[in-house]
Amino acid sequence: MTTPNLLLVAGITAVIIVSQFSVRPVRPLTYLWVALLIARGCVPPGPARMTVAGIAILVVGLLVSVVFGVLRGRTMPMWRDASGRLYRRGGLVTLLLWITTLATRLGLGVFAVLVLDEPFNGNALWLGIGVTFGVQQLVMTYRGRGLRRPRDERPVPARS
Repeated sequence: MTTPNLLLVAGITAVIIVSQFSVRPVRPLTYLWVALLIARGCVPPGPARMTVAGIAILVVGLLVSVVFGVLRGRTMPMWRDASGRLYRRGGLVTLLLWITTLATRLGLGVFAVLVLDEPFNGNALWLGIGVTFGVQQLVMTYRGRGLRRPRDERPVPARS
């Protein structure tokens, strides 16, 4: 992986993670970023070598991404405003889960290099970040369907 590519991965990851800690609406536009990250992860030579070890590390890494995406999506604080718009803002649990996600993914990469003699593949990181972010967004969108706007803010129907 070249230094500019590594810096780009780190920069985009930092922007995604930092944005998790500001109040933002949960909106479908996020899926565009997810699609771009996943597409970037699949650019040749692809996210893994076509070896048993390479595919196995890719699958385990993607499963890790899914699990942590679900965990973050389930624990992300969310609410609706008076107009019914869904918002989220991560807290300490979100931060700890992001750190654990990245540490686990990087640990798998180190394991692949040192133990399985597989080359480090930055595309797998792009793909993993896209998958974990997408799963998190799916879970939050699903959770948001059950959230109602505050009771005291509901409009009172006019009497006829």
